[in-house]
Amino acid sequence: MSYELNLLFVSIKLFLHTGPEQNEFMKRHFLLTFFIATLSASGFCQNPIIKDIGMSDPHVRVFNDTIYLYSGHDASPEDKTWVMKDWRIFATTDLVNWTHKGTISPKDNYMADDSPDCWAGDASSRNGKYYFYFSDRKRGVGVMVANSPTGPFKDPLGKALVSPLHDPTLFVDDDENQTPYIVYGDKTDAFYIAKLNDDMISVAEQPKPIQINGESWKKAPYWMDKNYLFKHSDCYYLSWGRDYAVSKNVYGPYESVGAVGHGHNLNEYAHGSFFEWQGQFYHIWCHYLRRGYKYRECVISYCHIDDDGKIVTDTDFMDKHATYGVGRYNDSWDRIEAEWFTEISEGIKKRGTRKNGFVLTNIKNGSWIKFANVRFEKPIKIRASLTAINANGTLEFREGSPEGRLLGKFKIRSSHPNSPKLKQTWKKVKNGERDIYIKYSGTGEVELDWIGF
Repeated sequence: MSYELNLLFVSIKLFLHTGPEQNEFMKRHFLLTFFIATLSASGFCQNPIIKDIGMSDPHVRVFNDTIYLYSGHDASPEDKTWVMKDWRIFATTDLVNWTHKGTISPKDNYMADDSPDCWAGDASSRNGKYYFYFSDRKRGVGVMVANSPTGPFKDPLGKALVSPLHDPTLFVDDDENQTPYIVYGDKTDAFYIAKLNDDMISVAEQPKPIQINGESWKKAPYWMDKNYLFKHSDCYYLSWGRDYAVSKNVYGPYESVGAVGHGHNLNEYAHGSFFEWQGQFYHIWCHYLRRGYKYRECVISYCHIDDDGKIVTDTDFMDKHATYGVGRYNDSWDRIEAEWFTEISEGIKKRGTRKNGFVLTNIKNGSWIKFANVRFEKPIKIRASLTAINANGTLEFREGSPEGRLLGKFKIRSSHPNSPKLKQTWKKVKNGERDIYIKYSGTGEVELDWIGF
């Protein structure tokens, strides 16, 4: 039972057993406690993902269509130095409800049983096994192996895989061999990269320093760590803190691009990672709650690769809906941007830039877009902003699935290519959360900018 619900039950008991002179005070206390407990029990606050647990250094991996978050664990809000005694694993299948699935202890690897130095880790999978790579402070990076993404993990080496330095990222290329690499280190020396053997617990080569050129890297603090590496199209993206660099070669050299976004604690301390799930791209990062204290929380936002190949963390979404979080929506919002979708059918693409915004394009006959957990609280009408490209058909709003109950539809004709004020009466929907699918049936192509209710 949660702390909040325990507190609620205590408040109810006290309220029922107070005398007349205490009733007014207890009534106010009860109402406040009930409000807090209701918010907590409903999971209302999604950013931070989970509040007040010291979640840090988040690395996300998707295994078998389930999202797993491997995080550090800051011990106390009052710590002025890093005290991190274990790592934790959380999982979700909807980005709204996160479940603690397990804890990884240093007593199960070569570190001391009571070590406070469990710095950042990452995970990977290969040949039916799952691997967790961890930092022993800055002394080195170790590896553990399990039969499940949630463990139990055991140390097959009894020593560091690579040393010294820390903060591992695991990257698997999309070449024929699905070549695995480990990246680790910091600016006091360098970020290093090494190819791993197929066993994932040994390096296939001597780790090589990565050359990074440009102002963003020059201006980074001397201690900068927090690397993350991923690939989009034929380009490799190497990030640190708020900034990143790109290369056509996994070993580099990398050329600095700049910031992935601004605001919302996207700064040099923003250790984070990027991941794709059901066609959507996300950025997750952590931040310190108080200056001088080593206690963090994690937030998540939609992310985009724009027409020029640049990373755009959606801080516009964060400005408007940070606490509501990703993977859920509300009919009271002025608009729901198309690029905030939960899932898309094959073939649909994002197009746009940070300055001009984004749309979903290549929406053709049978294409669908999912917006999960839309909360309906009032009578509404459908609104949409779209562009028809040689199109003749209908844009349908359905409940529950692409073939679910038809709630409303637009007729689409290319003779009216820009339709920012399309409206359609909505069939009656019960209050509560519903998955909404937007499906196009017809010829030609549609670009969708936003929808509203």
